[in-house]
Amino acid sequence: MKNINQFYLDKQNHKSKWHLVLTTSFGLIASAYCLVLPHQMKNLGEIFNLDDQKEFLTLLTTLHYLLNSFLPYFSGVLRDSYGDTFAILFQNLLCVIGQFITTIGAHSGNKITFIIGRIIIGWGIESLLIVLTSFICSYYKFTYLTFVLGIYQLIYMSGMVVCTLFAPNIDSIYGSNVIALLFTILGLIMAFVTKDIDINVQSIIIQKGANYFQIEEGIKKSSQLYQKQGPSEIFSLQDDGEEIKIEQDYIEAQQIESEVLDQNFYENCCGYGNRHEFPIIYWLLLFFYTFASTSVLVLVGYAQEFLLNKWLINLQNGEDLARKLVTLMWLFSGFITPLLGFVIDMYGQRSTLTIFSGLMAIWAHILVLLQSPFEGLLLLGFSFALSYTTVWSSVLYLTHPHKYGRSLALFVCLQNFGISVTPHICTFFEILTDSKIVTESFLLLLALMATVASLLVYKEDKKYVNLIDRGLQVESEITSKIKSSKIQS
Repeated sequence: MKNINQFYLDKQNHKSKWHLVLTTSFGLIASAYCLVLPHQMKNLGEIFNLDDQKEFLTLLTTLHYLLNSFLPYFSGVLRDSYGDTFAILFQNLLCVIGQFITTIGAHSGNKITFIIGRIIIGWGIESLLIVLTSFICSYYKFTYLTFVLGIYQLIYMSGMVVCTLFAPNIDSIYGSNVIALLFTILGLIMAFVTKDIDINVQSIIIQKGANYFQIEEGIKKSSQLYQKQGPSEIFSLQDDGEEIKIEQDYIEAQQIESEVLDQNFYENCCGYGNRHEFPIIYWLLLFFYTFASTSVLVLVGYAQEFLLNKWLINLQNGEDLARKLVTLMWLFSGFITPLLGFVIDMYGQRSTLTIFSGLMAIWAHILVLLQSPFEGLLLLGFSFALSYTTVWSSVLYLTHPHKYGRSLALFVCLQNFGISVTPHICTFFEILTDSKIVTESFLLLLALMATVASLLVYKEDKKYVNLIDRGLQVESEITSKIKSSKIQS
């Protein structure tokens, strides 16, 4: 497998890898656009004869995040079982089907059809980044992985910003959904292009492998050792003795095995008990990211209403100004993410940066409590960008390629679970205490918990000499050294 891994790593230097970043980005833009679209439809209540449009959107959002507290996990299992490109096609297809059903529901005024469509597209949206991250890792893991993940986040947030700025200007709900449907169809088409490019890259790698083994076999043939051992099992010499025929199916099988290994049902669906494949630091990062992302995204989720009610209510254009301020925060977070990714790729120190991310979240919530909401939102955007770049790239170094789907899916599932239940917890305590700062205080508590988890991440990381910067081989090196020292003693 050593030689096969060498050809697997050849993807890192292939000229098409930047094309793949472009082709996979279309699905991200479409998914982000569709995610926030219902909140930008002004006359949704008239279409469905709703008594309270705000309450309907709140329930729809809660349903979206609650269902996607477990649906992305099945996408992760699907990726680990059938590979990256199949999973990418599946998630983009879910987006197209879901948006198509949503468009029919909006056009016919059928609320149930609209909700079913939103459930399907929600599954596609929340799981797409998982499979794209695992896919692009094979091309950038040892070069600019975190930078590319930052580009993905920038593209995703750009789709949200485009929808926030332009969708409210479209009077027809049906027209808004048709535009979104066209976006998702384009994303699906580019997913097929992505698959074709990846197949071409793998065929080139296989050919390189064939040439490599041909040279190796020629050397063996001329050696005395070769005469004793006989021909290799994976080669058959032709009658003229000049050309070596390679069993291509074997090489293809080995190439696939480097990404997706054969596993039983339990290993496909669970398999988290293996401490080597899922070390302690993985679980610490999971807790950190859950607390950090929940503390940021819950506040940002109601930031527009929060800004309007507390500071901009007396302004004539207060609603538009609140929306633009939140949009500016997303733009800032999006643009800073690839820059942070580039710095992390150059200098590492992910465990240290998780601490900074937690501290920034604490500072941001304190600023919000001290009546400085805009500065607090900018810091929250910076904190989220930092936690995303450090954690998602760390997972790809900590876990094995054949479990990328499940390892990343847990982060998305727990994040969505936190987003779905936290607002209801805050509402309960607001009613119980009759206080207006309960939500901000609770989110500040989550930021404090994230900081504590980041300190544990740092401690565990330094125990293995920057484990999340260098991957599992560091743990293997240290473990082997400890065993050898015990044997010597």
